[in-house]
Amino acid sequence: MKHLRRILALLLCLILVCTASAAFAATKTPGKTFTEVPTIKFTDTPSRGTESGSMNNIEISTSLPGFLNLYLLDANGSIALTIADHQEIHSKASRFDFYAVDDNGDLLSPGTYTISADMVSQFGVASKVVTKETKIVESSDEEAALKAAAARKAAAAGTPIVQTSDAGADTKQTASAESTDTASAKATAAPKASSTSSDVMQYSEGTYAMGDEGLLIGVGVSDAAEQTDAGYWALSADASDAEIWAALTRTMTGADVGESESAYIYDSPESSRQKLGTVSGISQGLNVIKKRDDGWSLVEAFRNEDGAFVRGYIKNDKLRTVEPNQNYGIVIDKAAQTLTIYKDGTRLGSCKVSTGLATPKYPHRETPAGEFILVTRRGSFEYYGMGYTKYTIRFNGSYYLAEMPTTKKNGTTFLDVADSLGTKATRGTVCIAHDASTDGGINAEWIWNMTDENKKVKVLIFDDKPRTDVPVSSK
Repeated sequence: MKHLRRILALLLCLILVCTASAAFAATKTPGKTFTEVPTIKFTDTPSRGTESGSMNNIEISTSLPGFLNLYLLDANGSIALTIADHQEIHSKASRFDFYAVDDNGDLLSPGTYTISADMVSQFGVASKVVTKETKIVESSDEEAALKAAAARKAAAAGTPIVQTSDAGADTKQTASAESTDTASAKATAAPKASSTSSDVMQYSEGTYAMGDEGLLIGVGVSDAAEQTDAGYWALSADASDAEIWAALTRTMTGADVGESESAYIYDSPESSRQKLGTVSGISQGLNVIKKRDDGWSLVEAFRNEDGAFVRGYIKNDKLRTVEPNQNYGIVIDKAAQTLTIYKDGTRLGSCKVSTGLATPKYPHRETPAGEFILVTRRGSFEYYGMGYTKYTIRFNGSYYLAEMPTTKKNGTTFLDVADSLGTKATRGTVCIAHDASTDGGINAEWIWNMTDENKKVKVLIFDDKPRTDVPVSSK
């Protein structure tokens, strides 16, 4: 009997050791992903060159999802065309269409160019720069190419395009490409024509569709939603301190994916559903209007593609809740371009900020409104190859709270955005003043120190336009 007990004890120890080893191996594998350097490979590039003014495409594959930069460089190594600027990629294979025109809309000169690609993974690890040579050749129909380029330039400026019968095949190709690129957006929104400056995003009232809940869903929908307690989603920036504090401390629901990953919101729970847009992982809040019995929930949020307000459906198993910090909260008003700190229900002070300035070419630079939870603290972080930000904290996917960028890492010389505090000027990051404000002594360092001891601080961002206004993109 003694021998039997010893044998059983030995077997139990062996099982425990094996289980612990398996658990260690299981936890070790994901750890590699967080530090893995992403790789980029060109799978298809223009082999015979691209006619000046015409369209072509580049296909790449990446080892990890993340944010891609893709440029066409001239013989001097200068950027002649930006094909993708910090573009989020979700799959291993991606295709990018481009026209052989420069960033001003003018025809590219014939010659040898270099395609340059680099990225940052969803875990913040940068890749090596990958390059490949390509050629821009003289256009076979320069007149048609010039007309097509002018049409694209006018579209970027919001000027209505007049199609002419003598514009040639290239103009038809432009129209076809435009309809393909915007098919998903036009399925839910038919914006009215607008004609404002090309360096700012244009907005127009969108269309909507009636859902089977009897509520309006889709891009540019009505604000009406029958709900007894909508928290932030029923408030505006001029709400009382008591209402804002209640929203800051209220339980938040988010998408059950990583903080740098995205989940889709759909226009319907049916099999024929279409994507309305993406929301980031648990750091971005969703307003759950109704949980259905079929495994879907009707929700609303501001999508990451361009900051537009959407109401649609997401799977119940894609949702999870988080309890925000109960001592501190942050409110950002995009109309006033201010950041306000609350503590224990009382307003402590505020400072000026600069939020994202969207353009027709880069609508994703709009800082989305909504409610968020502060997550990863990045510290010093490269600012799109132009400088460095300090006190950087992620609040939504690729969007951060950060001090105004400096020319050098941990430097003291600030970039031009310093002169833009109080206006929209960034690529989506909320840039905060370096100097302490006269209203409470708030600045980026103060927020960094406060969030070091206080985790999961909620951030409410109020929009500067009605929720029924949607971006009119030239894509």
